[in-house]
Amino acid sequence: MLLKDKIAVITGTASGIGRASAILFAHHGAKVICIDIDDQPGQAVVEQIRADNGDAVYYHADITSSEQIQAVVRECEKTLPRVDILFNNVGRTLKQTFEATTEEGWAQMLDVNLTGGFLCAKYFLPLMKKAGSGSIINHASVDSILGNPSIVAYTAAKGAWIPLTHVMAHDLGKYNIRVNAISSGGIKTAMTARHGAANQSRIDVTPLARQGEPEEVAHVALFFASGWSSFVNGANLVVDGGRTGITPGCYNA
Repeated sequence: MLLKDKIAVITGTASGIGRASAILFAHHGAKVICIDIDDQPGQAVVEQIRADNGDAVYYHADITSSEQIQAVVRECEKTLPRVDILFNNVGRTLKQTFEATTEEGWAQMLDVNLTGGFLCAKYFLPLMKKAGSGSIINHASVDSILGNPSIVAYTAAKGAWIPLTHVMAHDLGKYNIRVNAISSGGIKTAMTARHGAANQSRIDVTPLARQGEPEEVAHVALFFASGWSSFVNGANLVVDGGRTGITPGCYNA
Protein backbone atom coordinates (compact mmCIF):
# COMPACT_ATOMS: atom_id res chain seq x y z
CA MET A 1 0.00 0.00 0.00
CA LEU A 2 2.43 2.65 -1.24
CA LEU A 3 -0.20 5.41 -1.24
CA LYS A 4 -2.19 4.54 1.87
CA ASP A 5 -4.40 7.47 2.95
CA LYS A 6 -3.08 9.68 0.13
CA ILE A 7 -5.36 11.75 -2.09
CA ALA A 8 -4.49 11.71 -5.79
CA VAL A 9 -5.87 13.77 -8.67
CA ILE A 10 -5.44 12.18 -12.10
CA THR A 11 -6.57 13.72 -15.38
CA GLY A 12 -7.62 11.71 -18.41
CA THR A 13 -8.78 8.67 -16.46
CA ALA A 14 -11.40 7.42 -18.92
CA SER A 15 -8.89 5.29 -20.85
CA GLY A 16 -5.29 4.30 -21.42
CA ILE A 17 -2.57 5.38 -19.01
CA GLY A 18 -4.92 7.53 -16.93
CA ARG A 19 -7.29 4.64 -16.37
CA ALA A 20 -4.46 2.25 -15.50
CA SER A 21 -2.97 4.79 -13.09
CA ALA A 22 -6.28 5.44 -11.34
CA ILE A 23 -6.83 1.73 -10.75
CA LEU A 24 -3.24 1.17 -9.61
CA PHE A 25 -3.19 4.18 -7.27
CA ALA A 26 -6.47 3.09 -5.69
CA HIS A 27 -5.10 -0.45 -5.27
CA HIS A 28 -2.22 1.07 -3.32
CA GLY A 29 -4.56 2.88 -0.94
CA ALA A 30 -5.12 6.29 -2.50
CA LYS A 31 -8.42 8.08 -2.78
CA VAL A 32 -8.46 8.96 -6.48
CA ILE A 33 -10.06 12.06 -7.95
CA CYS A 34 -10.71 11.14 -11.59
CA ILE A 35 -11.09 13.93 -14.16
CA ASP A 36 -12.13 13.53 -17.80
CA ILE A 37 -14.63 14.74 -20.40
CA ASP A 38 -15.65 11.23 -21.51
CA ASP A 39 -18.20 10.60 -18.79
CA GLN A 40 -19.40 7.04 -19.36
CA PRO A 41 -15.97 5.33 -19.32
CA GLY A 42 -14.77 7.84 -16.75
CA GLN A 43 -17.52 6.87 -14.35
CA ALA A 44 -16.96 3.19 -15.19
CA VAL A 45 -13.39 3.44 -13.89
CA VAL A 46 -14.69 4.80 -10.59
CA GLU A 47 -17.24 1.99 -10.37
CA GLN A 48 -14.52 -0.59 -11.00
CA ILE A 49 -12.33 0.92 -8.29
CA ARG A 50 -15.20 0.90 -5.83
CA ALA A 51 -16.07 -2.68 -6.73
CA ASP A 52 -12.51 -3.57 -5.75
CA ASN A 53 -13.04 -1.82 -2.39
CA GLY A 54 -11.12 1.25 -3.49
CA ASP A 55 -12.06 4.89 -3.11
CA ALA A 56 -12.62 7.16 -6.10
CA VAL A 57 -14.82 9.97 -7.37
CA TYR A 58 -15.35 11.26 -10.91
CA TYR A 59 -15.58 14.86 -12.10
CA HIS A 60 -16.38 16.01 -15.62
CA ALA A 61 -14.03 18.81 -16.59
CA ASP A 62 -12.26 20.10 -19.66
CA ILE A 63 -8.74 20.80 -18.39
CA THR A 64 -8.30 23.58 -20.95
CA SER A 65 -11.02 25.56 -19.17
CA SER A 66 -9.82 27.56 -16.18
CA GLU A 67 -13.41 27.90 -15.00
CA GLN A 68 -14.08 24.16 -15.09
CA ILE A 69 -10.87 23.24 -13.29
CA GLN A 70 -11.50 25.84 -10.60
CA ALA A 71 -15.03 24.46 -10.18
CA VAL A 72 -13.60 20.97 -9.56
CA VAL A 73 -11.11 22.39 -7.07
CA ARG A 74 -13.94 24.12 -5.21
CA GLU A 75 -15.87 20.84 -5.03
CA CYS A 76 -12.77 19.05 -3.73
CA GLU A 77 -12.24 21.74 -1.08
CA LYS A 78 -15.70 20.98 0.33
CA THR A 79 -14.83 17.37 1.17
CA LEU A 80 -11.05 16.95 1.06
CA PRO A 81 -8.56 18.21 3.64
CA ARG A 82 -5.76 18.30 1.08
CA VAL A 83 -4.36 16.82 -2.16
CA ASP A 84 -1.12 14.83 -2.05
CA ILE A 85 -0.59 13.87 -5.70
CA LEU A 86 -1.40 15.38 -9.09
CA PHE A 87 -0.81 13.39 -12.27
CA ASN A 88 -1.11 15.70 -15.29
CA ASN A 89 -1.81 12.86 -17.69
CA VAL A 90 -4.13 14.22 -20.38
CA GLY A 91 -2.75 14.24 -23.91
CA ARG A 92 -4.03 14.19 -27.45
CA THR A 93 -2.29 14.18 -30.82
CA LEU A 94 -3.05 15.87 -34.12
CA LYS A 95 -1.17 14.53 -37.12
CA GLN A 96 0.12 17.46 -39.20
CA THR A 97 3.43 18.41 -40.77
CA PHE A 98 4.85 21.85 -40.06
CA GLU A 99 3.49 23.35 -43.31
CA ALA A 100 0.08 21.77 -42.79
CA THR A 101 -0.25 22.88 -39.17
CA THR A 102 -3.02 25.43 -38.83
CA GLU A 103 -3.23 28.16 -36.21
CA GLU A 104 -6.34 26.47 -34.88
CA GLY A 105 -4.60 23.10 -34.61
CA TRP A 106 -1.54 24.68 -33.00
CA ALA A 107 -3.63 26.45 -30.34
CA GLN A 108 -5.70 23.35 -29.70
CA MET A 109 -2.66 21.14 -29.11
CA LEU A 110 -1.00 23.66 -26.79
CA ASP A 111 -4.22 24.03 -24.80
CA VAL A 112 -4.77 20.28 -24.35
CA ASN A 113 -1.17 19.15 -23.92
CA LEU A 114 0.38 22.05 -22.02
CA THR A 115 -1.92 24.79 -20.77
CA GLY A 116 -4.37 22.30 -19.26
CA GLY A 117 -1.68 20.79 -17.07
CA PHE A 118 -0.50 24.24 -16.04
CA LEU A 119 -4.04 25.14 -14.97
CA CYS A 120 -4.43 21.92 -12.96
CA ALA A 121 -1.14 22.49 -11.15
CA LYS A 122 -1.89 26.16 -10.54
CA TYR A 123 -5.35 25.66 -9.06
CA PHE A 124 -4.73 22.42 -7.13
CA LEU A 125 -1.53 23.84 -5.61
CA PRO A 126 -3.26 25.43 -2.58
CA LEU A 127 -4.73 22.03 -1.64
CA MET A 128 -1.31 20.42 -2.12
CA LYS A 129 0.36 23.03 0.08
CA LYS A 130 -2.09 22.07 2.84
CA ALA A 131 -0.63 18.56 2.78
CA GLY A 132 2.81 19.86 3.67
CA SER A 133 4.36 17.69 0.97
CA GLY A 134 3.37 16.16 -2.33
CA SER A 135 4.17 14.97 -5.81
CA ILE A 136 3.25 16.41 -9.20
CA ILE A 137 3.81 14.15 -12.20
CA ASN A 138 3.81 15.73 -15.65
CA HIS A 139 3.21 13.43 -18.61
CA ALA A 140 5.64 14.50 -21.32
CA SER A 141 6.55 12.26 -24.26
CA VAL A 142 9.48 10.78 -26.15
CA ASP A 143 8.56 13.42 -28.72
CA SER A 144 9.61 15.99 -26.10
CA ILE A 145 13.16 14.70 -26.48
CA LEU A 146 13.67 14.02 -30.18
CA GLY A 147 10.69 15.66 -31.85
CA ASN A 148 8.21 14.12 -34.25
CA PRO A 149 7.78 15.80 -37.66
CA SER A 150 4.35 14.28 -38.20
CA ILE A 151 2.78 15.78 -35.06
CA VAL A 152 4.32 19.24 -34.90
CA ALA A 153 2.05 21.09 -32.47
CA TYR A 154 1.87 18.11 -30.08
CA THR A 155 5.67 17.87 -30.10
CA ALA A 156 6.02 21.57 -29.31
CA ALA A 157 3.54 21.35 -26.43
CA LYS A 158 5.03 18.20 -24.92
CA GLY A 159 8.55 19.56 -25.44
CA ALA A 160 7.78 22.35 -23.02
CA TRP A 161 7.06 19.96 -20.17
CA ILE A 162 10.63 18.94 -19.43
CA PRO A 163 12.04 22.45 -18.78
CA LEU A 164 8.75 23.42 -17.12
CA THR A 165 9.11 20.41 -14.81
CA HIS A 166 12.61 21.61 -13.89
CA VAL A 167 11.30 25.08 -13.02
CA MET A 168 8.33 23.73 -11.07
CA ALA A 169 10.63 21.39 -9.14
CA HIS A 170 12.72 24.42 -8.17
CA ASP A 171 9.85 26.73 -7.31
CA LEU A 172 7.70 24.21 -5.40
CA GLY A 173 10.52 22.50 -3.54
CA LYS A 174 10.11 25.01 -0.70
CA TYR A 175 6.69 23.45 -0.06
CA ASN A 176 8.21 19.95 -0.09
CA ILE A 177 6.34 19.28 -3.33
CA ARG A 178 8.37 17.25 -5.81
CA VAL A 179 7.76 17.62 -9.56
CA ASN A 180 8.87 15.01 -12.09
CA ALA A 181 8.07 14.06 -15.66
CA ILE A 182 7.41 10.86 -17.57
CA SER A 183 8.33 10.66 -21.26
CA SER A 184 6.44 7.69 -22.60
CA GLY A 185 6.34 6.39 -26.14
CA GLY A 186 5.00 3.42 -28.05
CA ILE A 187 2.31 2.60 -25.50
CA LYS A 188 -0.69 0.50 -26.50
CA THR A 189 -3.71 2.77 -26.00
CA ALA A 190 -6.87 3.69 -27.89
CA MET A 191 -5.08 6.82 -29.13
CA THR A 192 -2.06 4.95 -30.51
CA ALA A 193 -4.30 2.28 -32.02
CA ARG A 194 -5.36 4.91 -34.55
CA HIS A 195 -1.77 5.20 -35.79
CA GLY A 196 -2.08 1.93 -37.71
CA ALA A 197 1.06 0.84 -39.56
CA ALA A 198 3.11 3.53 -37.81
CA ASN A 199 2.96 1.42 -34.65
CA GLN A 200 4.87 -1.39 -36.34
CA SER A 201 7.52 0.99 -37.63
CA ARG A 202 8.09 2.14 -34.06
CA ILE A 203 8.25 -1.42 -32.79
CA ASP A 204 10.87 -2.14 -35.47
CA VAL A 205 13.25 0.41 -33.90
CA THR A 206 12.45 -0.46 -30.28
CA PRO A 207 15.02 -2.75 -28.64
CA LEU A 208 12.32 -4.53 -26.60
CA ALA A 209 10.48 -5.15 -29.92
CA ARG A 210 6.95 -4.49 -28.66
CA GLN A 211 4.54 -1.80 -27.54
CA GLY A 212 4.33 -0.94 -23.88
CA GLU A 213 1.22 -1.50 -21.79
CA PRO A 214 -0.54 1.40 -20.00
CA GLU A 215 0.17 -0.33 -16.70
CA GLU A 216 3.90 -0.10 -17.35
CA VAL A 217 3.67 3.70 -17.39
CA ALA A 218 1.31 3.65 -14.42
CA HIS A 219 3.96 1.86 -12.36
CA VAL A 220 6.43 4.66 -13.09
CA ALA A 221 3.79 7.22 -12.05
CA LEU A 222 3.31 5.21 -8.84
CA PHE A 223 7.05 5.41 -8.17
CA PHE A 224 7.01 9.19 -8.52
CA ALA A 225 3.84 9.47 -6.42
CA SER A 226 5.15 7.34 -3.57
CA GLY A 227 7.78 7.71 -0.90
CA TRP A 228 10.06 5.47 -2.92
CA SER A 229 11.08 8.58 -4.90
CA SER A 230 11.31 10.89 -1.90
CA PHE A 231 14.58 12.51 -3.07
CA VAL A 232 13.76 12.52 -6.78
CA ASN A 233 12.83 16.00 -7.96
CA GLY A 234 13.01 17.58 -11.41
CA ALA A 235 13.65 14.25 -13.16
CA ASN A 236 12.37 12.95 -16.48
CA LEU A 237 12.04 9.18 -16.78
CA VAL A 238 11.75 7.73 -20.29
CA VAL A 239 9.38 4.78 -20.73
CA ASP A 240 9.72 3.66 -24.36
CA GLY A 241 11.35 0.24 -24.48
CA GLY A 242 14.71 1.81 -25.33
CA ARG A 243 13.69 3.50 -28.59
CA THR A 244 15.20 6.90 -27.74
CA GLY A 245 18.28 5.34 -26.15
CA ILE A 246 19.97 4.79 -29.51
CA THR A 247 21.14 7.05 -32.32
CA PRO A 248 18.47 7.09 -35.04
CA GLY A 249 19.60 5.17 -38.10
CA CYS A 250 22.12 3.00 -36.26
CA TYR A 251 19.86 0.40 -34.70
CA ASN A 252 19.67 -1.86 -37.76
CA ALA A 253 23.17 -1.10 -39.03
